[in-house]
Amino acid sequence: MRTFFHGFTRSTVIGVASLLVLAAAVLISPHLSFATTPATPAGTVILTPEEQEWLKQHPVIRLAPDPDFRPIEFFDNNGVYQGAAADIVRLLERTLGIRFTIVRLKNWDEVMDKYRKHEVDVLGALVDTPARRSFTLFTDPLVSVPGGIFTRVGSSGKLTLEDLKGKKVAVVSNYTAHDVLKNQYPGIDLDVVPDVMTGLAKASLGMVDAYVENMANATYYSQATGITNLRLAGTTPFMYQWGIGIRKDWPMLQQIVNKGLAAIGEAERQEAVKKWIHVENNHWLPSRTFVYGFLALLLGMLLAGAAIWNRLLTRKVNERTTTLQLELKERQRIEEELKGFTDQLEARVSERTAELEKTAAELQDARDYLGSVINAIADPVFVKDEEHRMVLVNDAECSLAGCPRDMLLGKTDYDLFPKEQVDVFWRIDDEVLQTGRPNINEERITDAQGRTRSIITHKSRFVDQSGKRYVVGVIRDVTERLKEEEDRRKLEEQMLHVQKLESLGVLAGGIAHDFNNILTAITGNVSLALMRINTESPAVVHLQKIEQAADKAADLAKQMLAYSGKGKFVLESIDMNRLIEEMGHMLDVSISKKAVLRYNLTKPLPSIEADATQLRQIIMNLVINASEAIGDRSGVIAITTGCMDCEASYLKNVWLSENLKPGLYVYLEVADTGCGMSHETMSRIFEPFFSTKFTGRGLGMAAVLGIVRGHKGAINVYSELGKGSSFKVLLPAVDRPADLFNHDEQAGEWKGSGRIMLVDDEETVRAIGREMLQELGFDVITASDGKEAMKLFNEQPDISAVILDLTMPHMDGEQTFRALRKANPDISVIISSGYSEQEVTQRFVGKGLAGFIQKPYKLSTLREVLRKFME
Repeated sequence: MRTFFHGFTRSTVIGVASLLVLAAAVLISPHLSFATTPATPAGTVILTPEEQEWLKQHPVIRLAPDPDFRPIEFFDNNGVYQGAAADIVRLLERTLGIRFTIVRLKNWDEVMDKYRKHEVDVLGALVDTPARRSFTLFTDPLVSVPGGIFTRVGSSGKLTLEDLKGKKVAVVSNYTAHDVLKNQYPGIDLDVVPDVMTGLAKASLGMVDAYVENMANATYYSQATGITNLRLAGTTPFMYQWGIGIRKDWPMLQQIVNKGLAAIGEAERQEAVKKWIHVENNHWLPSRTFVYGFLALLLGMLLAGAAIWNRLLTRKVNERTTTLQLELKERQRIEEELKGFTDQLEARVSERTAELEKTAAELQDARDYLGSVINAIADPVFVKDEEHRMVLVNDAECSLAGCPRDMLLGKTDYDLFPKEQVDVFWRIDDEVLQTGRPNINEERITDAQGRTRSIITHKSRFVDQSGKRYVVGVIRDVTERLKEEEDRRKLEEQMLHVQKLESLGVLAGGIAHDFNNILTAITGNVSLALMRINTESPAVVHLQKIEQAADKAADLAKQMLAYSGKGKFVLESIDMNRLIEEMGHMLDVSISKKAVLRYNLTKPLPSIEADATQLRQIIMNLVINASEAIGDRSGVIAITTGCMDCEASYLKNVWLSENLKPGLYVYLEVADTGCGMSHETMSRIFEPFFSTKFTGRGLGMAAVLGIVRGHKGAINVYSELGKGSSFKVLLPAVDRPADLFNHDEQAGEWKGSGRIMLVDDEETVRAIGREMLQELGFDVITASDGKEAMKLFNEQPDISAVILDLTMPHMDGEQTFRALRKANPDISVIISSGYSEQEVTQRFVGKGLAGFIQKPYKLSTLREVLRKFME
């Protein structure tokens, strides 16, 4: 017996076992039965007239399967649509009497992209998820399969999706697991792969910690590829319920397909599914009598087969030995050929590697060249993906955002700009991405320095080879251009107004000249008549009234000449302060009793060349107008004098700015707390006979404008409704005040050098301070408050000292001092204030204050303070 079984080989046993299994199948076949369902006749579903009409209007219904989703659906080697879903679709076509147009695409990503764009209409197998419901209508489920978590053999324990947080997990792009894990498990590190084969391979090789997929696909592909080192580590909480996906705007087709699925029947549908998806739930259990009989039969067949096989074994061994020797020689020949092929392959790989390295170098050169070109563009350029993340920026965009390139890439606009601005950007981005139409739009943006800029952005869409869409934007900063256009518009308005006033002035001068001739005749004849008529005549009274009216008309003619700038001026050197003081009593009796006059006279002032009578008329007109603006209420009229160094930027915003030269001007300012003026009223106040009262009062402010024009001066007007008005008359200074510079021989010996910044919110102080510092040999720049001072200080690093006012708006002296010392710890700062030195310096003890000067100060005092810390 031992010799008998020794002749058996593994192939012998397998062959005999196969025969026995075949025999067993023949024996047990009478005990098995299969459910048979009669085929559903074509077109048996009853459709409503609306459904039939819809099908007529849509003769072509495009169905795009997943090209490689075995065994659910796939294309075989002959390009035929196969799988469980394919069989159900064919049953559905037969039942409804319709035909789907099958569209074969490259991969599932392309299927989903064209499905979203409605380039295909139906998906043969799609799992229902919340995210997909936004663009898909699902039919009744076709089949349900559990999802599995697959890991390499050797890992222990059961796993859930919660256990995968922080681990690298493979999912197929746009498959159900990708959709669910991305939205519901953000803690999992997803490795998105193109297909099931790649996901299984990465899990098998340990490139990922796990792979999540439905069990049907995973089982099918692992068997097909021979992967044996994977295990099922757990299941997903969601089932893969496949249904037919229909585009969102075709609910009628969803209704029709569901009717067809209901007509197919569950048994017929399951038969189509079981053909492709193996379900291990039916095991045949034979009876004990059958088992005993089957074993006896099996033993007899084994003994008979062994006897036959033992005789043939020797002959088979000899034949096999000869065959093996021939195979060995053939194998040696094949190995030699294989070695030659290997050498050729290695040479080809080496050659191909060199080509790839050259191509990579050329590609890098092209990228560097493109980067240089983009960075050379002065306008900001950016590229954003569909999630609005920055993927490419040039140097100008980095400067605008205030971030280096490595910090800017991957960021969104919300990380860089205010929300209200970004909402506008993203609305336009989405429109460009969806429609593909370029957009040119004017927008507002806050740059890295916090300044609001006006920009024009040109946005267009770019789609790469993989179908990903991007927004390409180019920004043009038009802030300065718009500002120049606004300045030009204002200048044109001002020029038109000036031309209008000049035309009126020419007209007024001509009328006044002729009017004076007429008045001369009237007054001369009246004088003669009064001389020759009897003094007791009743006509004397009437002649005297004519004479009085003629005198008033003559005064009006003088005002008209004054408005035209051609009045008779008697010029002399005048001290503005002395002139105002002499008019004090006259001004007090001319205003309302509820108005209070306050004088803020800066002494000393430079002299001006002017007609005293005409200046008195200006002062009187401005003060009376201020009193009438206050009316019956209590109020204050402030008369202020001073001098200021006017630059061209200041003079362009005043009345009569034409032909004015920058320089030192003496100013007279009359301000009130009255009713104020609207913008429309301010634009007309200098028109002849214009008045806000019920009736005209003469030329008034028009005469004031004419007098100022005749003196080569200017007027600046400021007013707010309900708060008051301010009129500032600027007249050119002809010399410096006698005691402005304290020229004594001993003090005059010291001179300084370098650049000093003077910071004070009073124009008079800045003007006089500039003159004194220049006299001492310094280059001087001025600032009106702390913010302007810091801006100038950062732009001009060669400033050697700062004279800083203590009390200023926006940013006071103490805040500015800290900012200056932070920017340059070595900068010398002198505090200027009207408070006492002891009171001020206590605030700066130990902080490095260079000196203190108390207002008002003379040139000699300023020289001494500067000389102390400079020497």
